[in-house]
Amino acid sequence: MSKNVSLILPCAGKSSRFPGKPKWLLTCPNGNLMIQECIKGLDLTNVSKIYITFLKEHIDKYCKNINLKLLFEFTNKPIEIITLDKYTSSQSETVFITINKLNIQGSVFIKDCDNYFENKKEAKNYLCYVEINKDNDVSKVYNKSFIEFNNLNQLTNICEKQIISQNICVGGYSFYDCKLFKDIYNSIDKTKLILKELYISHIICSALIQNKIFYSNQVHDYIDWGTIEEWINYKASFKTLFVDLDGVLVYNSGEYTSPKWGETNCIEENVNYLRNLYSTKKVKIIITTARKSIYKQETIDQLKKHNIPYDQIIFDLYHAKRFLINDYSLTNQYPTAVSVNIKRDSNELNHLLS
Repeated sequence: MSKNVSLILPCAGKSSRFPGKPKWLLTCPNGNLMIQECIKGLDLTNVSKIYITFLKEHIDKYCKNINLKLLFEFTNKPIEIITLDKYTSSQSETVFITINKLNIQGSVFIKDCDNYFENKKEAKNYLCYVEINKDNDVSKVYNKSFIEFNNLNQLTNICEKQIISQNICVGGYSFYDCKLFKDIYNSIDKTKLILKELYISHIICSALIQNKIFYSNQVHDYIDWGTIEEWINYKASFKTLFVDLDGVLVYNSGEYTSPKWGETNCIEENVNYLRNLYSTKKVKIIITTARKSIYKQETIDQLKKHNIPYDQIIFDLYHAKRFLINDYSLTNQYPTAVSVNIKRDSNELNHLLS
């Protein structure tokens, strides 16, 4: 039987690279907060409890009337939250304070809140990594820690912000016993740090010097939200499409004249393009139509017949101009609304949206 693991999410940083509220409170395209989405990919089977550390200033300003524990009901795990009165000097100090104040013992897994990856938790010493290659292009690599390991997947070296390999740490660290983390943290002379900040990579590097064995654990589907540029690029990869039905997805038809609503074939090129977009799982398709809602079943049957993907249908629109109005901000950059006009029954949708 696997040993239970405590999951620690240190979220008490300044978020100085992000405008406005702390980054863990930013809303992902699917509606989840970053702090929720960052653990959605984790297999929590072996996790016994989740510990989250926030800055009191952030909670008082943005979450005063929110039951934060309810945000994590989806995990089905006990949640313990701690708030700190002041900023810590590093993520390592945040974790150290969390372990001490909450008297955490045994195995711990520490995860950054500003990324996503898929991984199962185990009770042993390891860190999570991805390999930088053509299929996994990672930006801002100069901000990462790099690792080297042998044929047994045992770490042989780890360097903060120095490129020594194609393998980068992704902000997931496991300690078989958190006492090792505490002991090394206490033993390091913080005044001699070259980077002036004690990273968890330094903790692990010191453990390697002491002949402690740490393993490399490759993760999947890594998404980095560490900087505002990466966050904006991530959000820009998602789209909600409001797509007219007659004349765009199916050949034009009408209520009173032939061909009637529901009788026409699809415009194959346009529908194929939408199918490909929809398969990425990064697109919501809202079909808009002036068809009357009393023709709902005929419309649904037509969409099903031609395998046209969609999430919702809006009926009863005016047969007139349509305007899409949306707000923008630093984290949801201008323009957030785009208008495309396509000639009726043409097959040029892919050129207009690309």
